[in-house]
Amino acid sequence: MPVVSVRLRDFCSLIGLDLSIDDLRDRIPMMGVAWEREYEDGFDVEVFPNRPDMFSVEGLARAYSGFIGVREGLPKYDVRDGGPIVYVDRSIASIRPYILVALIDNVNLSEYALESIIQLQEKLHISYCRDRRKASIGIHDAGRLEYPLTYRAVGGSELKFKPLDFDEELTPEEILERHPKGIAYGHLVRGYGSYPILMDAKGRVLSMPPIINGEFTRVTPATKRLLLDVTGLDMDVVSSVMRILVCNICERGGIIYMGESIYEYDTPLGKRVKAPILEPYAMKLDLDRACKLIGVDIAVEDAVKLLRRMRYDVRVIDERMVEVYIPPYRVDVMHWVDLAEDLLIAFGYDKVEPVIPAIATIGGESPLELFTRKVREVMLGLGFQEVMTYILTNPRDQFDLMRIDRALCVEIENPKTSEFTMCRLWLLPCLMKVLASNKHNPYPQRIFEADDVVILDSLSETGARNLRKLAAVSAHAEADFAEAKAVAEALIRCLGLQASYKPLTHPSFIDGRAASIEVGGVEIGFIGEIHPEILENLELENPVAAIEVDLEALYHIAKKRSGIASSLSL
Repeated sequence: MPVVSVRLRDFCSLIGLDLSIDDLRDRIPMMGVAWEREYEDGFDVEVFPNRPDMFSVEGLARAYSGFIGVREGLPKYDVRDGGPIVYVDRSIASIRPYILVALIDNVNLSEYALESIIQLQEKLHISYCRDRRKASIGIHDAGRLEYPLTYRAVGGSELKFKPLDFDEELTPEEILERHPKGIAYGHLVRGYGSYPILMDAKGRVLSMPPIINGEFTRVTPATKRLLLDVTGLDMDVVSSVMRILVCNICERGGIIYMGESIYEYDTPLGKRVKAPILEPYAMKLDLDRACKLIGVDIAVEDAVKLLRRMRYDVRVIDERMVEVYIPPYRVDVMHWVDLAEDLLIAFGYDKVEPVIPAIATIGGESPLELFTRKVREVMLGLGFQEVMTYILTNPRDQFDLMRIDRALCVEIENPKTSEFTMCRLWLLPCLMKVLASNKHNPYPQRIFEADDVVILDSLSETGARNLRKLAAVSAHAEADFAEAKAVAEALIRCLGLQASYKPLTHPSFIDGRAASIEVGGVEIGFIGEIHPEILENLELENPVAAIEVDLEALYHIAKKRSGIASSLSL
């Protein structure tokens, strides 16, 4: 989770109170953030990813000032028309199709403020923007620019500009090869034959999203006008990031001028898109339902006061129903349950009396979990590092990337993002994506995951059920079938079992270098060398040996053998 560093003097200045570390140490965690550490002139807090608006001192101070009753209700921002225009060329549509721009005038960029803006940009990139894949942020000195702007794709050697922190001009291809940010994020734009560029009316380059800004528009404490651009693959994320940016920056003052993006192609918001849209949106909250959920009975007049402390405006509909107006930066509020959670935060977790449940139960770790823990210990002993990936994924990663036909699966009816549209059927694609994200780190890389996939099951009450699996990959110059077989053999022997192997033809593996694994006459998994086409798609330069095993099948076989039963307390 993102750790936000806060200068105490700056935090107090934004709130308007003289506070000490002792005042904050126990109170700030009551807002739902974790106190990480403290030092002479400040402190660090760990902010949950669902609150990206608190990824900077401005957002944290805004929330805390409401929490303690210094400022309540919706924050007000000075928003005007007349901001910059950006023309979006059709050439960019298949690469990084969406861009929003806005201008903030009359900003006061102290040393603290500039540090905070950079921190906000970095934290949003890492978490909410999925390491710049879904969206990326550019912040520029607007006083140096001529408008309108143009956002288009250019060839790898078509132009040169001086990237941030460099003294020489480079082409886009040279930036990917030589600049640290190009090396780290080049995989996001490589493979299209051209690269995104944002330039002003004189053809001067502002940035090469999502890689690096130009040195030409570097922001300094002397900057008085900021141009913000957010580009990405998901218009909802791009719009949310822009709202968070302008609201947090303008906690220190400033006038927001709405920009307009004029597209040569259709977008989810049309061909002419203005940003940021800072109008609050309304959601009704049934207090009876909310109070039942949080376990606290709250009168309507008290609920209004508590919600205003969480920086909402509230209109009373009747004695048990209110309409809540949500600030534009609260991109996490999607359901009445989110409002109920904030109601409880304002009420105070420390004021809720713990109650022992009336039903007595005796809990214990399930045998499958005990077995999985044993498997994890074996894999760690074999030199593998455990990773945890999302159970939600998409057909491209699960099927297309792995060279297999699409199959029936559990799909999300109303996905919020194209990245998460289905539940995974196997683990190996998830591990391959992890390798792709770490190809710039030292080799060998050996990782594993022991977790659930979701399969369709007509006999299940819901039509689907979870299935526990294990997958492991080893990536280095000499990774081969023999290594995968050795890992499978060692794992199964450590569980007190014996395995046999049969040749297997599988699209994800090289022909002749894959095998199925049988234990007790039951096929429980497979091993092999990953096909070169998959490695090329992921830009992996080293061969990869892989294994995937059905742990539930292996568990039931092991359960019948007395040797494993005693060691696992089954």
